[in-house]
This record gives sequence, C-alpha cells and structure tokens, in this order.
Amino acid sequence: MRKPRVLLVLAAAALAAACGVQPTGVVPAGPGPSIRATTGPNVLGGLTLYFVSDGRVIPVTRPTEGFISPEGAVTLLLQGPTDREAAQGLTTFVPPELGKLRVYSGDPSSLALPYSVRKLSDQAINQLVCTVIAASTAAGRAPHSPGVNVISPNEDVYFQSCKAD
Repeated sequence: MRKPRVLLVLAAAALAAACGVQPTGVVPAGPGPSIRATTGPNVLGGLTLYFVSDGRVIPVTRPTEGFISPEGAVTLLLQGPTDREAAQGLTTFVPPELGKLRVYSGDPSSLALPYSVRKLSDQAINQLVCTVIAASTAAGRAPHSPGVNVISPNEDVYFQSCKAD
C-alpha cells in the first residue's frame, strides 16, 4: 500500500511543477537542420585560389563540382586567372612553366618545387602557399601550422606562411 501512495505523491508533484508554463506559438528560427558536409570531398561550391591584384595576393573563389586536391588546386593556379578574373585586374606571378609540383600532407604540408625557390618572386611563393593551405583545409586536412614547407631540389626547406589580404 505504501508504493501507490508514493507514486501518487510523485505524480502530484510533477503536475504541480508544470503549472505556470504558458504555451507559445511557432517561433521562426530559420531553416531546419540539414545533414551535409561543410568540408571534404563531398563539398560542392568553391575552391579558393590566390591571385595578385595591385601587387597584393588575394583570395579568389571559383565554383567547383567536386573534390579538388591541393595538387589539383595548384594545377588550376598554374593555368592563371580566367578571362573574367583577368578583366577584373587579377594576374599571377606563378610561371605556367613551373611544371609538376608535389604537395605532401602533414602539419605543416610540404610543397616540392621542380627547381630553386629563388627563381620565384615573393608573390608567386605566397600564391602557391596560400592556395595549398586553402585546398588542404577544404579537403578536411586543415593544418594547425600557419604555413607550408617549400622544398626545392638541392636546397634547404623554407617555411612560408600565407600572407594574403
């Protein structure tokens, strides 16, 4: 007989605790949640490349329809700005004949050049480094390090951070 009395008291306490709560109407809070990746190989939307405008390295987002690896991003950078981007005053200091570059993931990532880093301007190196960092981040491999190791044949490794506007 003691159990029903305890249950009755608990039920009455629960009802009393709910008193005073006023019902509300629908509160608009924006679109409902969706399940989709915001980074990684399933992202459709854009890839950030870095070009030069008035001597400064700036980000440019190009639409993409699939995953672009950091090496793929550098390949697009080597092709230079599109006609539309060039009409907006964007240019590149990265020579298209730079050739095959290798990007190695890690923290920091590494960018292996086919020839001496000394043959490139500061803007060109910065364009490459910033593009590698942006593409690595989009691929879900965001480094904790603020830069990239730039490696050229028969030379030391140079650490370079992204210096863009």
